[in-house]
Amino acid sequence: MTWAPVTMRWPEQATQWMGELAAAKDLAGGELASTATRLAGLDGLATTNPGPVGSAAQGAIAAGRAALAAQLGEAPACLAVTPFQSGIGQGRGHQRFLSAPNLLQHLADKLVDNADGGRPAGPQYALSILFLATRYDQLADTLARFNALLPVPDLVRTERRARHLSKLEAEKWEKPSAGPLPRWGALPLERCTITKAAKQSMAGQLAVLEGYAADSSPMADLAALAGRKAGLQQARDQKLADLQALLAGGTADDTIRARLIGPGTPAQLRAGMLEGEAPGHEWVLSAGMMLVGSLDGLSFVRELVGL
Repeated sequence: MTWAPVTMRWPEQATQWMGELAAAKDLAGGELASTATRLAGLDGLATTNPGPVGSAAQGAIAAGRAALAAQLGEAPACLAVTPFQSGIGQGRGHQRFLSAPNLLQHLADKLVDNADGGRPAGPQYALSILFLATRYDQLADTLARFNALLPVPDLVRTERRARHLSKLEAEKWEKPSAGPLPRWGALPLERCTITKAAKQSMAGQLAVLEGYAADSSPMADLAALAGRKAGLQQARDQKLADLQALLAGGTADDTIRARLIGPGTPAQLRAGMLEGEAPGHEWVLSAGMMLVGSLDGLSFVRELVGL
């Protein structure tokens, strides 16, 4: 078995339950679109008819809640190993290193080290992800691509530190330039006593006027609320569609490697992780994470990394 380059993609199987909500969501969208028209035509009348959305959405709501509970209710155990952790990386001071074989050894040893009690017992699956680099900026860029989709706290901190160390390494060779003197600047009118007093007076008058402007009719408030709900729903749908489109055209990333091992006991998973061909010492600056759990609990991340 080898470590496969990761191709980040949308987890279609793990999120297929979202398609079951499409009918109710479309019906709700149509109802929101017609709300403003119905409110404008009330003309002094009132109705307590909730419309067709409530009854039609009951089944979709139950299915959606059950799918969310099933998908997120079984979170696998997570462990991250980085060069900046105490006792892990080699080097001194700001210059910290961790080659890929040493990283893999640390991850494998943690499978049989349950001193903190965080690893599940019994036969499990192990999903390991390696982030490989030779420079701090490369490590930060590699982690940034993964953290944008699945931000693990230890990996986020490692990304920030690697980015800062990269900037420090580059900027220490730059000679600062003071520039010619004197310099042009903006006049600080906000510090003038007259402008400060005028600003305070005008702020009070504007607050009073804004209070009158906010006094609107209940029908207008309902129509505005319906418009905001429709706009928010469209924005959420567009954000999800953009993310799916971004992951649809993904390419294999050789600096992120993943491997699924199991099922087996911790000792069997450790032996399996150390078997086969792995990245070598040429990757001198590496970080990694390992997820341990059932196959269903790992399904979301497994699909996310293309396994």
